[in-house]
Amino acid sequence: MIARVALPIPRGGPLDYRVPPGMEVAVGHRVKVPLGRRKVKGVVVGLSEETAFEGPLLSIEATEGAVLPTGALPWLFDVAERDRLPLGFCLGRVIPRAARSRRRRWLLNISPREAVSRLEELEPRAPAQGRALRLLLDGPLDQGEIQRRAEVSPDAIARLEEKGLVKPEALPFSFPLREDYKVPGLTAGQERAVKEIATSVGRGGVTLLVGPAGTGKTEVYLRALSEARGRGGAGLLLAPEVTLLPQLAARVGAALGTPPDHYFGELSPGERWRVWRRALNGETDLVVGTRSAVFLPLRNPGLIVLDEEGEGQYKQELMAPYYDARQVARLRAHYEGTAVLLGSAAPSVESFYRAEHGEIRLVRLTERLAGGRPEVRTVAGQGVVLTLELREAMERHLGQGGQVLLLSGRLGYFTGASCRTCGTALRCPECELAMVFHLADRTFRCPVCGGTKGDPVCAACGGGRFRLFGVGSQRVEQEARRLFPRTEVARLDSDTVAGRGDVLAAVAGGKTKILVGTQMVSKGLDFPGISLVGVVNVDGLLSVPDFRAGERAYQLLAGAVGRAGRGSLAGEVIVQTDQPEHYSIRHALEEDYDGFYREELAFREALHYPPFSRLAKLTVEGQGASSRAESLAGELSTFGVDVLGPVRIAPRHGVARQQLLLRGGADLVDRLREAFPELPRGTKLDIDPGSLC
Repeated sequence: MIARVALPIPRGGPLDYRVPPGMEVAVGHRVKVPLGRRKVKGVVVGLSEETAFEGPLLSIEATEGAVLPTGALPWLFDVAERDRLPLGFCLGRVIPRAARSRRRRWLLNISPREAVSRLEELEPRAPAQGRALRLLLDGPLDQGEIQRRAEVSPDAIARLEEKGLVKPEALPFSFPLREDYKVPGLTAGQERAVKEIATSVGRGGVTLLVGPAGTGKTEVYLRALSEARGRGGAGLLLAPEVTLLPQLAARVGAALGTPPDHYFGELSPGERWRVWRRALNGETDLVVGTRSAVFLPLRNPGLIVLDEEGEGQYKQELMAPYYDARQVARLRAHYEGTAVLLGSAAPSVESFYRAEHGEIRLVRLTERLAGGRPEVRTVAGQGVVLTLELREAMERHLGQGGQVLLLSGRLGYFTGASCRTCGTALRCPECELAMVFHLADRTFRCPVCGGTKGDPVCAACGGGRFRLFGVGSQRVEQEARRLFPRTEVARLDSDTVAGRGDVLAAVAGGKTKILVGTQMVSKGLDFPGISLVGVVNVDGLLSVPDFRAGERAYQLLAGAVGRAGRGSLAGEVIVQTDQPEHYSIRHALEEDYDGFYREELAFREALHYPPFSRLAKLTVEGQGASSRAESLAGELSTFGVDVLGPVRIAPRHGVARQQLLLRGGADLVDRLREAFPELPRGTKLDIDPGSLC
């Protein structure tokens, strides 16, 4: 028997290997094979009795067993082909490596009510297991603490796992939040949405659910997931930020009676592999995760939900494959009959355009359920940390027992620096991007490569004195602490993610009164105590050189409006801006997505941007990048591709880079395939990029 093995190498297709007698190998198995002087692991993508290779074949050395269902290969091939990547390279990046999980914390794998019921039969027969299970009714515990308090051995916990009663905690951070779920009555819009989605289960199809914050989108997700599982299908709920997962997981577990598994990039290799195997073996039918979870090999996937679908974090831009979780979900709908639900108060323009033209279904929610609409107003003062109007509003809301959320569009303390002698901006020598000053260690840091400088020198004149400007989240936090010294203040951004569980728990419990954050906390989170939201510097988003700048600003502000007044206190939103008449700001504060969409669509049509075209970024790296990019631009033009550039972009790790922006119609990928059956060496291709810079 001959096995075709897709290998995790950047060039070339699958290779043929002989299957040794007695070895059981099937399509979807991961095997170890020789490749030159190396031993590599690849995935079997075909079996035959003959080979077209004329020389002697090497043999497979070992097999790890199944890592993929055979039905996943067609849509995974499409993911690889779209980026002009070998299938094996794509599979090597998507499938986690086999690793042992460090099972240190345990939690219930069933609802607390079911656990109490199981205790009645378990305690008389297996008292040690019963004691351990009873302890976990109070929440996740370390294994050592379970063994000590329940006086049990590791074997008792292992038996509970075998019975499906407990499982290891997947989250690498704690978030002690419990949700008491009470089944609410559905509005007519919610009922219609659930019915629309239910008709897609097992048949494929994509539904876009649009509704302002507080209109009950999450309840539609929960009912739709319940419908899918009731029909024997698995459910997958994705969020754009890992910060949103704990609250989503708590709600899913409370509503559906089953604690979901978790899958996202920050998990340890062992945890990622454990959840992957559970999905493959049909041991889990409910998962909450971020974009990489869209690849999970769930058995009979019934419904994939993408919350906050308009967010750019669903697009992988750091390394190949440069997939978009929304596009991968649509592929699964096509190949596997999976129902896909895209939900957002501010959907991407491309998704809404598809819905408007009948490519996907559109369902709208209009009735706000959680509290009333907050009072919204703008104040001048972009560049000011906290204006007088915002400070007075903070005093008023804190005095009434409310909580305050302050949103900053940028990290750091000062967001820019220029030489006092010649005015040259301080930039990263590797990436050529503006460096941001961080107060904690008093260094300038590059937001891309993370390079730091304690005592920078001007690249133009050698001066060592700099003028600092801009407002970052650290500066907002310090100002809040200065103005409200007796109030608990916390900050949540990518610099503080290690402690985010504790931060979110303190906000949920009412201990933290002022939360400072970036865009990661402007959406999805539901804290009824937050009555005031202040947006400190939205204008910076509008100045980003990207055609999606207006969309990003609208999404930030729409999220801000949705965070205020979800409880008993009246909500208020104050936006510090010097551009109050910009259509993104104006429509966002009115929660008028349709108005924003019409103006944004006109802008994109005039400049021939998506959805009126397709884009791709071709990056040329290394020695001679400029001349090679010029040559490629000429070649591509002969294939009917509109080429913008090349332009020099920031080096990465000292390597020179040139970028071509490619524009075409719906057949852009086909034209690129025709031009380059295989990508030239030293190039990277990103189809439908999430950003242009």
